[in-house]
Order: sequence, then structure tokens, then C-alpha cells
Amino acid sequence: MRPNGLLLLFAATCTWCGISLGQSAGMDTLTIEEAVGLALLHHPSLRAAEAGVRAASAGHTLAMSAYFPSLSFNASATHTEGVFVFNPVVPARYQIYSSYSGGLQAQQVLFDFGKTIGKVSANTDFTDAARADYASVREQVKLNVQVAYFGLLAAQRVAAVTEDAVAQSQKHLTQAKAFYAAGRRPQFDVTKAEVDLANVNVSMIKAANLMLVTRVQLENAMGMEPPRPYVVSESLLFPAFDASMDSVKGAALQRRPELLAARARVEGNRALARSVWSQHLPTISAIGGWTWNGFQPSPLYPRWNAGLQFTLPLFLGFSVDAQVQQADAVADAAQATLDTQTQAVMLEVEQAYFGLKEAGERRVATAKLVEQAEQNFILADRQYVAGVGTPLDVTDAQVSRSNAQITNIQALYDYITSLVKLRRAMGIVD
Repeated sequence: MRPNGLLLLFAATCTWCGISLGQSAGMDTLTIEEAVGLALLHHPSLRAAEAGVRAASAGHTLAMSAYFPSLSFNASATHTEGVFVFNPVVPARYQIYSSYSGGLQAQQVLFDFGKTIGKVSANTDFTDAARADYASVREQVKLNVQVAYFGLLAAQRVAAVTEDAVAQSQKHLTQAKAFYAAGRRPQFDVTKAEVDLANVNVSMIKAANLMLVTRVQLENAMGMEPPRPYVVSESLLFPAFDASMDSVKGAALQRRPELLAARARVEGNRALARSVWSQHLPTISAIGGWTWNGFQPSPLYPRWNAGLQFTLPLFLGFSVDAQVQQADAVADAAQATLDTQTQAVMLEVEQAYFGLKEAGERRVATAKLVEQAEQNFILADRQYVAGVGTPLDVTDAQVSRSNAQITNIQALYDYITSLVKLRRAMGIVD
């Protein structure tokens, strides 16, 4: 599967992330392309959508069968024994005989005033709709995998931030103990550092659990659990996106699979309604046959026939009118579904578009926030070591730095997920 530049995330702006979870010993590295490929092979929703395509294709073949002649063969053999009365004045007599018959019957519709054409046209549209449904499910599976993959990446980075905070808290506790032993700091500093370390250890537990949850979400999105332990790749970038709202909406209206499927169903149901109404019209067919009949032990005698058949329904108990009304109602419902789906797609496009813009601006702001928080932490730590700062200053600076880093991770995650959601809303197929 070829790489997609719009699915790359988290550039080296996160230089504070000091671990590489994608290089764990004894584990496979699962790239996003591989995760999507596994999902396309194993996710059960794709099997259901593919079965829908097969069913619609079979319906199209069934409708096309009306263009071809029908040919049937029948045969029968009858054995009869009993008393027969042929005439009141002739005595009854007991008889035994066997009869045999066989024949071929053929029929070809010559013209049915649009019945078959309407059904074929409708089922062609229904098949197109089923294929669009399959494309929609396929793209949704890919989106779910991408979002879950990036969610696991974000959880890994949060865990890295928390691990760094644990190391810093442990370092601060060691410093506090050394200063207390030298008489430079009170016992309170040691106690405060122990409390801070306990707090970040709790955060580490939460971060580890978040990684487990996001890993399960990724495997659920793939529809399977990889047979070997794995880590997700960290070598990701995030691209810029610059397009107007009108161009994004235009692309969605033209390419979104759900809209293509809904339009095809509207056309198919309209064609089916016309086909149902044409049942009021006659049907002209050619018919013919060849039969063999005879009694044992006489030979079978051949006979053939050919002709034209004209069928005109005069009264069917209002069943045709009811079918027409039903077909029109289904077509109107399909049109309403298309209108509703169009509104939903436009809403999805707008939400993803504005979410992407907001996340992009937030990403720039949080990168600056991380830089400032890092400088503030370094300054607070140096002041504490020099004896002019307090442990509360160090704790506040550490918390601010961790919060800034996590906020930056969330901005990066929101940016890339908004980007893939916008591409999905636009109906862009990789």
C-alpha cells in the first residue's frame, strides 16, 4: 500500500519526547499503512458490504434474464388399469394400458412496453448503490483505523511525558534529601518532593492504562489482533492543508460514497416505479413447442406448435395501482434520504473543516507554550538548587511543563484526526 502524505503526523516538534516506543526490542513495528491493510483484509463490516454487492449484482442478473427466452422440458408416464364403460349398450370391460408424453416449450418476450427495461435500469442503479456502500464502509474502516492509530500514538507520547515527569520528580526528591542532610533545606522539602513523586506515579498509572485502552481500540478498528507483539511507528509528519470551504463542499457533493449511493437509489426507485406502472400495458410474446405422445406399445408421435401471445391485464383487483403507489412512496422516501444525507455530509464537512483550522492554530500556540514552560521549569530548578527558590515553585513549573506538553500532544492529535476526517468527509479515496 502506497504511503499517503496526508496521513502523517507529529513532526519532530515534540523534541521533549525522550523515548522511542517504536523501537522496543522483540516487537514488530506496525505502520499505519500495515494497520489499514490488516483492517481491509479482516474487518467483518467489509464482508457484509461485499455480500451486499453480490446480492445487488444477482438482482441485476435476474432482471436481465427477461431479455432471454425461456425453455422448459416436461415428460410424464401414466399406467392405468380398471373397468371402462364406453357405451351403455356395450358391456364394460377391463383394460390395462400405459401412456407416455414429453415435450419442449419455449417462450420469448418480444415487447413489454418498458417493464423489463425499467427493472434492468432500476437494478443497475441498485448495484451501483451497493458498490458505493462498499466504498463508504471501506473508507469508514480506514478512518477508524487511522484515528485509533493516532490515538495510540498520542497515548504513547503522553506516557513519555509522564515518564519524564517521574524522572524529574525522582531527581528533585534526591536533591531535597541531599539538601536536608546538609542542613540547607527543611524536612518539608523532602516531604513535598515525596508527595510530588507519588502524584506523578499515579499519573503514570493512568497513562499506562490509556495506552492499553487505545491499543484495544486500534485492534477493534482493525477487526483482528496481530499475532505478534507490536508497537506503532513514531516516524510521522503532519502536512499543511489549505482549501476553501466551497471547494471542500463541492468535492464532498461529487465524491462522497454515501451521496453517490443515495442518488443511485433515488434513480433506481424511480425507474422501478415506472416499471411497475407499465404493468397496465400489454405484453407480446412468441411461443412454441414440440411434443411427443403415445400409448404402449405404439410409438411416440411428434407434434409442434408456434404462435404469438398477446396479454393485456384488464382488472387485477387494484393490485397494480397499489404497487404503483407503493413504488412511488419508496422513491419519495429515497429522495428524502438523499436530502437528509446531503445535509449530514455538509455538517460533517463543516465540523471537520473548522476543527482542522482550530487545531492548526492551537498546534502553533501550544508549541510556543511548550517552549516557555520548559524554560520556566529550568529556571525554577536552577533557583531551587541555588537556594533561592522553593519546592512549590519547582512543582508548579513541573506541572506546567507536563500540562503544556500534553496539551501540545492533544493539539497535534486533534489536527491530524480532523485532517483525516475532513478527507473522509470529502470522499477522497487513497
